[in-house]
Amino acid sequence: MLSRVRTGIEGVDELVNGGFPRGQTILVTGVAGTGKSTFAMQYIYRGAKVYDEPGIYVSLEESIPSIRRNSAAYGWDVEALEKDQRISLVEVSPAVGGQIRRIEPADVFSIVQDHWRRMNAKRIVIDPITVFGMQTDSAMQLRQDLIRFSSLLKQLEATALFVTEIPEDSQALSRYGVEEFIADGVVVLYYSRVGGLRVRGIEIRKMRGTSHKEGIFPIKIGDTGLSAYPSAKLPKTLATA
Repeated sequence: MLSRVRTGIEGVDELVNGGFPRGQTILVTGVAGTGKSTFAMQYIYRGAKVYDEPGIYVSLEESIPSIRRNSAAYGWDVEALEKDQRISLVEVSPAVGGQIRRIEPADVFSIVQDHWRRMNAKRIVIDPITVFGMQTDSAMQLRQDLIRFSSLLKQLEATALFVTEIPEDSQALSRYGVEEFIADGVVVLYYSRVGGLRVRGIEIRKMRGTSHKEGIFPIKIGDTGLSAYPSAKLPKTLATA
């Protein structure tokens, strides 16, 4: 039977027939403000806290203190799990001393691998992989870099989330138009205007090796994090609103 990874995000497992297929790479994408980083951190936190699966969260933009503060707002005691070596927060920023440096995917993998060896991590987040795209003018080169990076991560037999972004008013699934092709699964988060309101939604656009629910479903971000509601569909027009 297919081994599953419970996401720890209420309602999401029901959308993917019980959880993400173990060992796959899942792309989490959406425009600004859709809750991508919340989704990713909740996956890591609940994985360690509830399912005893250690996780590594690699931030290529946000600082570690900021991640801890944002997590605490949901009641997630990330620091306690860090002390127990069940969560590892890793900051690899391209900005150093007022200068922008190049971040090589191979270097990020080497850092991830070091943490993985120490804690036998089962979950990995890279947030956001768009930083790699900022360093090349070639979509083909980026695709090759991401394929190699994804292949290296699969050697660790962990289930990884890649966070990317969609430009505002774009019908694309990612910033550079290649990220979705190297992932085994694609989760799209929406935050669209419907009438005079903003509505949040989630869609499983693809998931290799498993069935999944089709359509856009409501999500909410509350005091304890993100929740999905798989029993209620939203209009398809939400994707273009």
